[in-house]
Amino acid sequence: GELRVRSALVTGANRGIGLGFVQHLLALSNQPEWAFATCRDPKGQRAQELQKLASKHPNLVIVPLEVTDPASIKAAAASVGERLKGSGLNLLINNAGVGNNNSLDTETLDDMLHVYTTNTIAPLLLS
Repeated sequence: GELRVRSALVTGANRGIGLGFVQHLLALSNQPEWAFATCRDPKGQRAQELQKLASKHPNLVIVPLEVTDPASIKAAAASVGERLKGSGLNLLINNAGVGNNNSLDTETLDDMLHVYTTNTIAPLLLS
């Protein structure tokens, strides 16, 4: 059967796999009542495809979110909560992530902390 959710939120939704998740949700015959797509810069160049989708789908809401910033997470949760009117989110797709191509001799503590914070801590904070 087909997935049926009332509301879904996808992090890192402006390109790649995240954008693909959003496109898939919007292509379902029984689309979510609300689809929330998050990215760091909703009005930026990298979010143009997402903006086009939102212009065609009134149930798609683009929400600014920096997954490593607790204040940004709180603001995004408040924005989503307003739309859902207390009914709660049905599906969270923690897609946002980063990587780097550093070798062991060029890897820095800051780079490692950024990757760990984004890919490990942020999904826990969002959940």
